[in-house]
Amino acid sequence: MRSGLLVLLFWSAAGAIAASAAPVTSAAQLAALTRDTARSLARAQAVRGAFVQQRHLAGLSKPLESDGRFLFARGVGIEWHTEKPFDSQFILTSDGMTQRDEGGETLRISVADQPALTVVSRVFFALFALDFDALSQDFTMTGADDRSAHWQLTLAPRTAALRSVFRQAIVMGDSTVKSVRLEDANGDVTQIELHAVQYDAKGLTADERRRF
Repeated sequence: MRSGLLVLLFWSAAGAIAASAAPVTSAAQLAALTRDTARSLARAQAVRGAFVQQRHLAGLSKPLESDGRFLFARGVGIEWHTEKPFDSQFILTSDGMTQRDEGGETLRISVADQPALTVVSRVFFALFALDFDALSQDFTMTGADDRSAHWQLTLAPRTAALRSVFRQAIVMGDSTVKSVRLEDANGDVTQIELHAVQYDAKGLTADERRRF
């Protein structure tokens, strides 16, 4: 369960950008900083794209790499579909999570069985929507830019429960979210690059809705 949740957590910066003279921290300032991305997300009922993920683990000389596609449906849920090196699907909704592997085995956990999933889903939905008011409940956020079209957000967990999972996340983008760096509490690092991100004001197709 933990690995599936982590790959969803944050969409990673290959290098730091120069900080602005006065880092911004309020929800209004952060929305202004992320400008086009925040406006696109505010109008979107669905966000689709491709990802490449690298997981750097202590003791391994090479990172574990995977790639696939993701779907965020406002008010519905999140699908994270890994295509390589093996096929697996992870779906998160406000009711719980479902994970399917390429052998056809399915794991389902409801919020009734695991109440902590309520917090997990709230955090994930807020992250994918860049809902800064909601994110401020769980994170201390700092934004900076390089005085061009690029912006960077650093998110640090407020609660001990979240800090036990990761130390901080760095999200970078321009007109869309481009990358995320998740630094685990144990020192491992997950980097995710997003590509071909599309914002859809119409919402899900019939086939996509059936998957949820």
